Amino acid sequence: RATRVRQARREFEVLEGISHPGILKVNDYKETEMGPALVFVHDPKAQRLDHLLRDRGAQLTVDQRLQLVRDIAETLKYAHSKRLYHRALGPQSIMVYGADGPTLAPKLMNWQTASREADNPDTVHRTTGTRHVEDYVEDPGLVYLAPETTRADATHGPSLDVFSLGAIAYHVFSGQAPAGSVLELTVKLRQGQGLRLSDVMDGCGMCLQELIQFATSPDVMARYDVVQGFLDDLVKVEEELTTPDPEATVDPSIAGLGDRLDGGFTVVKRMGRGSSSDVLLVREDGSQEDLILKVACDLAHNDRLVAEGDVLANLRHQNIVEHRRTLSVAGRTALLMRSAGPKTLAQKIKEDGRLSLDLLQRFGEELIEVVNHLEDHGVAHRDLKPENIGIREGGSRKLQLVLFDFSLCRTSADNITAGTHPYLDPFLSLRKPPRWDLYAERFALAVTLYEMAVGKSPVWGDGQTSPAMLDVEATIASDVFDPVTREGFTAFFSKALRRDFKERFDNAEEMLRAWRAIFAARQTVHPPQAQGFEATALTATPTTTMAELGYTLEAQDVLERMGVHNARELLAVDRIRFRYLRGVGDKIRKEIRLTAKDLARVRPDLTQGRSTLHDSDDDVSTGGAVSVNELAAQLLPRRPAGDDRPEETALAHYLGLDLGLDDVAKPEDTSKQTNPWPTLGDSALDTHVDRSTLTAALIKARERWLKNPAFTEVRLQLDKLVRSQGQVMTANEAALALLALRGCAVQDDAERLQLSSAVLRAALEAESHLDQPRFECFDHQPSPLIATSSAWADYARQLGTVADTCALAEPLMPPSRVLEALEAVKPAGNALGGGQGQDANASSMASVANIPSARLLRLATSASSKAALSSRQEIYTTGMPALQALRQSLGALVGAPTLRISELQDRVRGRYPEATPLPNRPELDRLLEEVNAPLQWSPTAFEGKGAYLCASLGSHPTAGTTSLFSRQSTFLGTSANGSRAVNSEEDADSLIADARGAEERLQRSLKSGGLLVLTVEPRQARHAEAELLRRFGSNSATHPALQRMSFDALLLKALRIEATAARVDWNIVLRADAAEHGSRDWANLQRLVQRTLTTLKPTLLNSPAPLLLTNVGLLARYYLMALVTEIETSAGRLGHTPSLWVLLSSHKQGLPVIDGVPVPLVNSTQAFGLPQAWVENKHRAAIQV
Repeated sequence: RATRVRQARREFEVLEGISHPGILKVNDYKETEMGPALVFVHDPKAQRLDHLLRDRGAQLTVDQRLQLVRDIAETLKYAHSKRLYHRALGPQSIMVYGADGPTLAPKLMNWQTASREADNPDTVHRTTGTRHVEDYVEDPGLVYLAPETTRADATHGPSLDVFSLGAIAYHVFSGQAPAGSVLELTVKLRQGQGLRLSDVMDGCGMCLQELIQFATSPDVMARYDVVQGFLDDLVKVEEELTTPDPEATVDPSIAGLGDRLDGGFTVVKRMGRGSSSDVLLVREDGSQEDLILKVACDLAHNDRLVAEGDVLANLRHQNIVEHRRTLSVAGRTALLMRSAGPKTLAQKIKEDGRLSLDLLQRFGEELIEVVNHLEDHGVAHRDLKPENIGIREGGSRKLQLVLFDFSLCRTSADNITAGTHPYLDPFLSLRKPPRWDLYAERFALAVTLYEMAVGKSPVWGDGQTSPAMLDVEATIASDVFDPVTREGFTAFFSKALRRDFKERFDNAEEMLRAWRAIFAARQTVHPPQAQGFEATALTATPTTTMAELGYTLEAQDVLERMGVHNARELLAVDRIRFRYLRGVGDKIRKEIRLTAKDLARVRPDLTQGRSTLHDSDDDVSTGGAVSVNELAAQLLPRRPAGDDRPEETALAHYLGLDLGLDDVAKPEDTSKQTNPWPTLGDSALDTHVDRSTLTAALIKARERWLKNPAFTEVRLQLDKLVRSQGQVMTANEAALALLALRGCAVQDDAERLQLSSAVLRAALEAESHLDQPRFECFDHQPSPLIATSSAWADYARQLGTVADTCALAEPLMPPSRVLEALEAVKPAGNALGGGQGQDANASSMASVANIPSARLLRLATSASSKAALSSRQEIYTTGMPALQALRQSLGALVGAPTLRISELQDRVRGRYPEATPLPNRPELDRLLEEVNAPLQWSPTAFEGKGAYLCASLGSHPTAGTTSLFSRQSTFLGTSANGSRAVNSEEDADSLIADARGAEERLQRSLKSGGLLVLTVEPRQARHAEAELLRRFGSNSATHPALQRMSFDALLLKALRIEATAARVDWNIVLRADAAEHGSRDWANLQRLVQRTLTTLKPTLLNSPAPLLLTNVGLLARYYLMALVTEIETSAGRLGHTPSLWVLLSSHKQGLPVIDGVPVPLVNSTQAFGLPQAWVENKHRAAIQV
C-alpha cells in the first residue's frame, strides 16, 4: 500500500502546473478506503495504444500512423521544455482518443516514474522518478525502455524518452512490438546498432529506417539528443511516405511539410505544439516570406489567442515579434507573425556558454528596453525566459533579440504558478497576499540576464532546496566577471534577485540605467587612446598588456578566455583563429585581428624566440636610426689597445657599462629593481679615482655628447617620448622604449638593457648641461624618474605611494576604484613650468586628464616600491602569495580542456607576472584543491608526460589531484597509541564486510574471466589503481599478473601511426579534434580514428594477460563504445584476453559512465563499485575494537 501511495502522489505532484492536450491531466488526488486514487476524465471510447494497434492496427492509414508518432513526439517535446521526463514510456502508457474516427488523439499517462527538474538546470526536482523504473512497468512494456534505464540517473530522462519514442514508432509502423523479451531486444540493438524496421517490414524507406535506428541506438551519444531532432527527421519520412495534394487543405494540428492550410498557406516546417496552440512555419500564396502561424489547438483556447493577438497588435517594437494579423484557420483562432529568428537565446547559451561582453551589453540593453516598453503599455509577458527569445539579423545585419510567446499575458495575478522555473519568482508565496506583480516580471528578466552573463541560472543556498525555504540571498558568481565590471554586475544582480521585492529595482527604467552604468564605468576605465596605435606599438614591450595596446574591454574579455595576456602572447597566436572566434561580434573579431596584425607589422621583434604565423615583412626598417649598440660604442673615446685611462674607466662605471649583468633586469622581468646607476662618489670610490677627476671627465663627455648628432636625435626622441607618456617615466621604462625604437644587434636581453640604460644616462647628462633642459633625471627608488619638471616627478612619486596602498587591498580593488584614487592625485600648479595661479593649475589638470587610464596605472606601479599591474589592470603586491594568484586566476584555467604544468603556470604568471611563482606537483595539487579548481591530474595525458584535465568540461581521468589518503597496512595488533580507526564495532564490521566482499568479487572475476567495469570516487581513483596493481599485479598460482594499460595513450599512439601513414600533419589532427562535432574536419578525424581499430582490437581482445584499462575518456569522445560490447563478448574465452577490468572515476558508485555516456553493458552485473574500505585495505588490516 505504501508503494501505491508513493506512486499516486508522485504522479499527481509531477504533473502539477502542466497543461497540454497530449498529456492526460489528473483532476484530483484522493485517499479512499481501497487506497490512493487519481481522478481522470473518463472517455469510454478511449483505447490504450497497444490495444488499438492489436485491434485496428491493420486498418490504420499511413497518415494516421504518422500523426500518432508526431503527436506523441510533440507532447514529449513540450514536456521536456518544462523539464518533465516520463522515463518509462510505452504503448501501455498512452491512451488514444477518437479511435472510432479518422483523427486519433494520443494522451500520455502513467507518470509515476517521471522526473521533473527544478530551479537549477543541474539539479533534479525533489519530485523525482524511482531509480528502479522497471519495477513500475508492466512486463510487455520493458521492451520499450532504453537499455541504460536500469542504471540511468534521473537527469538522463531526455535520452530515455527518445529511445521509447523510437520503439513506439517501430510498433506503430510495423504492427509488431520491438522484441519478445528484454534479452531479444538487447540482441537486436547490438546487432543492428538500433532497431531495424526493414527486418520486419517490407518496403521500408531509408528515411524511416534511419529515424527508428537513430532513436533506438544503444549508444546514447549516437541517439537524438532532443526530441526536435526526431521531429525534423520525421518531416523527411513524411516526404518519403506521402504525396500531399497541393490543392487539399488539412487541419493545422496534423499539418506537415508541404500541406496546404485554410487561408492560402503552405507549411514550410512544423515548429511544434505548445499547451494551447500548434506553431507552423508557413508561406502565404503570392509571397516568398516565411511567417509563423500559431493556431489554437481547439476552440477552448481561442480566447487565449485572441487576447495574445490583441496585445501584440498594440505593441510595435523592433525587439517584439511582429504581429501581422489575427485570422481563422480551420475554424480556430490563429495568429500570423514574423519569424523571431532561426535560433533562440537558450540555444545560443547552451552552445557557446556565457555571452561575450559586447553581445551581453547590447542584448541585455535590448531586453530591458523591451520590458520597459511593456511596462509603459501596461502589458506583462508572464513567461520571460531564453526559450521565448529569438535571435535574428536586423536591418544592418546585426543580431538582435526578439521576444515572442505572449500566451500567458492575460493570466490572472492570483495565479502565482504560471510560468517556468527557475524564472518564476520563488518568493511569491511569501507575499501577503500572494499575488504576481511586475516585480516578478523583472525577477524573470534578472534571471535571464544572469544566464546571459554567467552561463547558468543563479543559485540559492545548496542549489537544491527551494529558495523560499531558505533565509539566504542568491549566490552571485562574481569571479566570472571581468575586474572592471565585477562590482557593477555583482551589485546589479544582488539587487535584482533580492528575496524582498521591495529591495529590488522599482521599474525597468531604473534597471536599464543601472545596466548601462556598468558598461559606462568601464568606458571611463579604458577610454580611447589619444595617441595613435603606432606610437603605442613602438614603445611596447613583451609584457605590455592588452589594455595598454588599446584593446576595448570586450576584446580583452575574449583574449583573456584564450589565455592571451600580453603582447608576446598575442603575437604567438595564429591570426586565423581570431577570424573564426565563436560567440563574438564581428566588430570585436575585427578589432582583435587587425590590432594583432598591426602590432606584428610594427614590432616583429616581439616574437623573438617564439613561433608565430603572422605575415609580417622580414625586413622592418628603423628609419635609419642609430641602434643602441652603435650609440653605446660612442659613449667613450676610442683608444688604442693598452691606452686605458682611469677617468674613462670611472666614467664607464658611472654609466653602468661595467656592472655585472646579474644586476640588470631582463626586459620581460618586471620585478622591482634597485637603481643600477651609481653616484659620482660611488664610482670614484669603486674605481680608485679622485672625484674631481671623474667630474671633469663627465663634463667633457657631456660636451662631446652634445655635439654628437646621433645623441642629439636620441634626446629629441626622449623629449617626445616623455611627453607622450604623461610628462614622466621611470628610467627602466625609458630604456626599454629606446630598445623598442632603435633596436640592438646584441642578442642577450640583459646586455641589451644594460647598453640602453647607459645610452639613456648619457643622454640625460648631456641634456642637463643645457641652460634650459627639456627633461631631467630625479632620484627615486626603485628606479630614477625622468620628467619634464620636478613637479611631475613628485606627481609620479605620489602615484607610486597610492599604488602601494591600493596593492594591500583584499580582495584586489577593481581598476575603476584604483583609478579614482590615482585621479585624486594632482600635480603641483607649476608642473608645466612658468605658469602661475589658476591658469597653471588648470593647465596641469588638463595634462593629467590627457594621460590614458592604462598609462596612469602603469606609471603608478612603475613608480611604486611594492605594487604591480596585472594583465587585467588590477594592482597587486609584488610577491603576492601563489595561492591568492591561483584563486584570482581560476577563470583563466577553464579555457582549455588540458593544461600541462608549465601551461598552467604560464596562465597564472600571464595574469600576475610578479606574484610568487606556482610550485610544481604535488604542492601544486594541494593549492588547486584549496581553491576548488576544476582540474584533475592525469599521468597519461600528453603521451604519458602528464597534464591537468578540466573536470568542468566532462573529463573524468583515472587519477585525481593529491588528496589526504592513507592505506591501511596489513598487520596484526593495535596502533601505537591504541586508538581505533572506526567509531564503533558495527561500523568496523560493516566496512570490513564491504571490503571483503569486493575482494572476493575481484578474485572470482580473475578466476572466471570476462569483463568487469569498476567505478570509484574520483579522489580515490589513483589510489584504487595503485591498490589493484599492488594486489593483482604479480603472478600467482591462480592467475598471471594484471597488466595496466592506458586506453587514451594506446589510441593516441595508433592515431599518430595512422596519421603518419596517411601523410597527415599531427597539428591538423589536433585542429580537427578541436573542431565542432559534425563539421568536415571532425568527420575526417573520425575516419582516421576508425583506422586505428585494426591495431586496438587485437591489443585489447587478444592479450595473454589480464588487463586493467585506465584513462578511457576517448572511448566516449570518439564514439568507440562498441569496443566495450566486443570486449564483453570475447573476454574470458579461449584465445582471448582472460580478464579485462575497466577503471572509471565516478561520483555515483556502480554507475558506469564515461564523460556522461553510459557504458553499453548487456549484463549490468558486470559493473561494480569499489568501496573505499577495499581501497584503504581495511579488510586485510586487523582492527581491534
